[in-house]
Amino acid sequence: MPSSSDSFSGYQRQRFNRCREDQPTPTSEVTDTALLVEEIPLTISVNGIAYAVMMVTPVQLDAFVVGFARSEGIIEHINEVRDIVTQKAHSSMGIDSLSVDLVVSPRRLAQFKQRKQTHLGATGCGLCGIESLAQAMPELPLLPASEPIQLSILAPLRQQLSRFQVLGNQTGAVHAALLISPTGDPIICMEDIGRHNALDKIIGYALQHNIALHNHSVLMSSRCSTELVQKAVRVGLSRLIHLASPSTLAVQLAIHYGLTLIHLPKQDAPRIFAQTFKTHSTYAL
Repeated sequence: MPSSSDSFSGYQRQRFNRCREDQPTPTSEVTDTALLVEEIPLTISVNGIAYAVMMVTPVQLDAFVVGFARSEGIIEHINEVRDIVTQKAHSSMGIDSLSVDLVVSPRRLAQFKQRKQTHLGATGCGLCGIESLAQAMPELPLLPASEPIQLSILAPLRQQLSRFQVLGNQTGAVHAALLISPTGDPIICMEDIGRHNALDKIIGYALQHNIALHNHSVLMSSRCSTELVQKAVRVGLSRLIHLASPSTLAVQLAIHYGLTLIHLPKQDAPRIFAQTFKTHSTYAL
């Protein structure tokens, strides 16, 4: 499948007027430029049936679409994806946008039609368009017990994340998700203006490369919220590690499903909010 984001870099240079301390008001005479992260509307349809509009950073979009479809329950396996058809569009305001048609197998299409609903997604919300509490909080299968992760792996992760961020280092304003192997080795870093999108890109990458996510970890630059826990549980991911503290409901759901949930504070030792086993002196779960 061809890449749907070849013509996008993920960032653009934008002009701005710089304020000066010796001038009471901004002036157009003092101009500069800055690299800003790209954000575009992405319309997602399934076999021609409209499903969602998401605001995304247009890099690794095939991975995003596959991961989004997996975490939404539209597909379970990569062989259920028949094609990804992408088209560019421009709004009346001159805004660049993309439309993606995910072509799935006949069996998956029949299941999709039974529960079809149209979403309106946003970069700051992962449960937009949900019509009922049962849809927002579905009962998911419990995760199998995972192996412990060594504290020696956890300790340096906060400082290491920036090494793998391309867009983050250029724009300073983008979420990152780093997939980590069971042995602590970094596999791939995905970035997006939306934290949920960054995790979906990881999920899609894993599906495209036949990576089973049991005993794997994902390190995220954001806080952990409910929908991130739900996405992780749906795909069998064993651990979420965050640079910001989780919400109370995220902790409650992680404990319920057996997801290991860890917060890496700036100036303190790792905080384990949900774990599978008891913590030992050299291990954390």
